[in-house]
Amino acid sequence: MSGLAGLLTGRREPGLYLWHSHLPPADVAHAAEHARWRAFVLDGRSICDEDALLDRMAASCGFPSAFGRTWEALADGLSDLSWAEPARGFLLLYEGWGMLARSEPESWRAARRVMEGACAHWSGTSTPFAVLLRGAGPDTDIPELT
Repeated sequence: MSGLAGLLTGRREPGLYLWHSHLPPADVAHAAEHARWRAFVLDGRSICDEDALLDRMAASCGFPSAFGRTWEALADGLSDLSWAEPARGFLLLYEGWGMLARSEPESWRAARRVMEGACAHWSGTSTPFAVLLRGAGPDTDIPELT
């Protein structure tokens, strides 16, 4: 069973993972939707700073217009998602995460803390939340989804 299939069927624990796959983002979203998960795809290949990440994350996740463009607002947004269609789970595919990690390591660490916090928040509910980081990046202790 692939890591993605295991995650979507509840056989793998949701969380923050490195994920090596060549599956097109649209196919990842389709697989998630087939499993009744809501998928958000963040193209981070050109995200080099905090402001760009916050803007793109808000657009990718469909945050309400009142989104405050701060780390706290991002944490609140990822822990709420009440505006998104109801789903069995939420999946954030972050393509090209290494761009921010290399360009602005401090912002990457803040973003990672927020995404890990969102995973932890949702783990206390019946709705799983997972983040898949895809693409090359610096060495990290983030587990791989295999």
